[in-house]
Amino acid sequence: MKELNQKLAIVQTKLKTKKTSYNAFGKYYFRKAEDILEAVKPFLLEQGVSVIISEEIIATDPVPTLQTTATISDGENAIHATAVVGVDLNQKGMQTAQQFGAASSYGKKYALGNLFL
Repeated sequence: MKELNQKLAIVQTKLKTKKTSYNAFGKYYFRKAEDILEAVKPFLLEQGVSVIISEEIIATDPVPTLQTTATISDGENAIHATAVVGVDLNQKGMQTAQQFGAASSYGKKYALGNLFL
């Protein structure tokens, strides 16, 4: 039976995630956490692993700061990757929930990117 780090290496080697979203202001394509999660799904049963994402607020002053952790597990062992992002409470045109949602999405994308290279 393969070790978890070997299973992760297989996923990291084979995973391809397209940049499906377009930023018209900056004129560039980018990928979202949802793109990464959708691309990793075929590998879950194939490799006998699961992926979960968790978040926690690790600071509130001077700005709220979220730590997002992406975890791959085979049910016995787990490998974690994290990302830390601040919440911009001065972002104009957004309500507080949207500001936290944007930071959360950003953290998820980077934690998954750190896990899957």
